[in-house]
Amino acid sequence: MNRNQYSIRESGVRVKKFLAVMVILFVVSGPALAQGLSRDQIDRIATSVVQIVAFANGEPLSTGSGTIVDATGVIYTNQHVVDSADDFGILLIDDMREMPVLRYYASLVGFSPDVDFAVLQIDRDENGRAINTDRLKLPTVPISKSEVAHGDRVYIFGFPGIGDGYLVLTQGTITTIENGTISDTRLPVWYQTDAEISPGNSGGLVVNDAGEFIGIPTAVQSEERTLGRLGGILPMTAVAALLQSRDALVTESQPTKTTTVTTGGVHVDCGSSVSFDNGVEIIIRQMRSGFTYTATAIGLNGFDPVLAVLDTETGQGLCADDADDAARFEAGLPSAGVVDASPTSSQVQFSQASGRGMADVSLVVGGFDNAAGEFILILEGMAATQADGLGDPFSVRLTPGMVASGVPLTVYMISKTNEFDPLMYLADENNDVFTFDDGTQLFCDDAGTDQCWGDSVDLSDTYVPMISGRLLPGGPYDAMLQIPISDFEVSPSEFFALTFLMTSYQQSTFGDYIIAFHAATQ
Repeated sequence: MNRNQYSIRESGVRVKKFLAVMVILFVVSGPALAQGLSRDQIDRIATSVVQIVAFANGEPLSTGSGTIVDATGVIYTNQHVVDSADDFGILLIDDMREMPVLRYYASLVGFSPDVDFAVLQIDRDENGRAINTDRLKLPTVPISKSEVAHGDRVYIFGFPGIGDGYLVLTQGTITTIENGTISDTRLPVWYQTDAEISPGNSGGLVVNDAGEFIGIPTAVQSEERTLGRLGGILPMTAVAALLQSRDALVTESQPTKTTTVTTGGVHVDCGSSVSFDNGVEIIIRQMRSGFTYTATAIGLNGFDPVLAVLDTETGQGLCADDADDAARFEAGLPSAGVVDASPTSSQVQFSQASGRGMADVSLVVGGFDNAAGEFILILEGMAATQADGLGDPFSVRLTPGMVASGVPLTVYMISKTNEFDPLMYLADENNDVFTFDDGTQLFCDDAGTDQCWGDSVDLSDTYVPMISGRLLPGGPYDAMLQIPISDFEVSPSEFFALTFLMTSYQQSTFGDYIIAFHAATQ
């Protein structure tokens, strides 16, 4: 159903010293001459690319790719490759024409949800016995010192699922370079390429014509009508800037969510001093794996939100508080007014990394120190496609804290393309449009018209932020539903949710969209 970018811990003094040295190597210099890779170069580079099998409690969850960046067994990959796992099998090849073989096991050194980056350290042999990593002398790929430009040729190495288990090499050019801010510095934080990238490639290797490591294949973005595809790449320049910043990698345990609701809301323990009991939970139903999404929580009137993205089955995932990349996000929505940028905003880039093709993902927003307040939660990465069936379902769990706040639940669906005409509706138990006894249906096609239930306004003067740094304006065909919830009676012990389906008018148009929720908790 869902589609868009997708997508796809550290201990020891020696590894930390290595990371510090790697930072120094990320100095940008002049562009390399485009010579192309020889067969010998390809064969040599291929031996440094690994297949990663993620395990949880001894059972395989998923697979991804990684790259050995130090002869002692340090591996760079994507954070979503290691999500919810507690151990990692490392498979290597000697010949691209042969299947990879389990050679080692690795532990998580650290990860950064801000840029979907993680570091693994090989520490055991194929039998699980501890090894002296200083004696490994594994093959590596040099980090590029060259600036990447539009039109540069790139080569993608990885183990996509469609490759039948073999290492796959694709090539193309850099089509897009997006700048962003890391540690107050503007630099490339995202590349796109026309080279083929598929699920399983995540965490692998992108090299230039000189055979130098320039990025990590991370996401796939496709367009349903034309079948156009672009692959997303995490640049090594962004990784370098990340490693230069203080507390670059998260090393503590991942957050866990209780299955009960307290008197305020959902409890989430983020594995540190940051936890909350008044969370508002929004469940993305049957999210497709292989794409990347960005969730951003912005507080209103001084509210400091904490955001957790969790696997609904395991309760594990990621927490974020005061994310630098979210500090510039602002919005203008009818129910919330002008929402100014705030340094306390939280943001998580994530994927559905359960190891299943389709699975539920939970977004939970709570208050720092359990403070009460209002927020907007913005989700980027959604798209309406012909494969969605009835539409993209979202379940908003009503809690005593939400009801007691007196703030209506407002949901917005804003198209990213003029050709797409959004429509949303509140679903009944059969996923049909909820219908009152008098025959009135609770749906919204064009906000501010008689084709929209309840209080709504034309969204032409609204706007929401995007990770590109631009503001996305609303339009007359965008949808908005505001549900008064103050009269609902919700028990802390029961699960009661309102489910919204996101689709298009007569399911005749398709395209990317952003969804925003305005809610509050006590």
